[in-house]
Amino acid sequence: MGAGGDAPPVKSENVMILIGSSILLIMLIIQAWSIPTIIPEDEDYFQVKYDLSEGDIFYITVNEGVVRPEVIQPSGYVEYSDKNVDDKWEYTAEEDGVHTFSIVPLEESEIHYEVSRGIIYDYIMYPIGIAILAFGLWKKDANKADEAIEAVLED
Repeated sequence: MGAGGDAPPVKSENVMILIGSSILLIMLIIQAWSIPTIIPEDEDYFQVKYDLSEGDIFYITVNEGVVRPEVIQPSGYVEYSDKNVDDKWEYTAEEDGVHTFSIVPLEESEIHYEVSRGIIYDYIMYPIGIAILAFGLWKKDANKADEAIEAVLED
């Protein structure tokens, strides 16, 4: 160690438990944490870009106000919403590539936006984290019988 001390080696099952639980916690935070975006009325538009595959869905939920969404597809085609949105709006990607979403506020608005990429991309890390965590717990339980018993012997 750097300070001249000596530390016992870390057991692999403890590392597996740490990695598996970290993956699960990080994925939960990434998918559950969302902050609404406030768009002032004097702003012309709010723009966000996503690299979407065909079939991915972009959602807008309007918490306050009224907005008009516009989509610029990778081919350059601009798709305008035919109505003002004051509740929910969704767009399903028809082609692969970077889509630009422009949200035009018609009054001061607060929105929340998210992308659903399908079951494989959104949830693939959960089974991986569970598998690593389960393997670490199983390995720790299996090695419990082989552990040395530490005791102080007195005469």
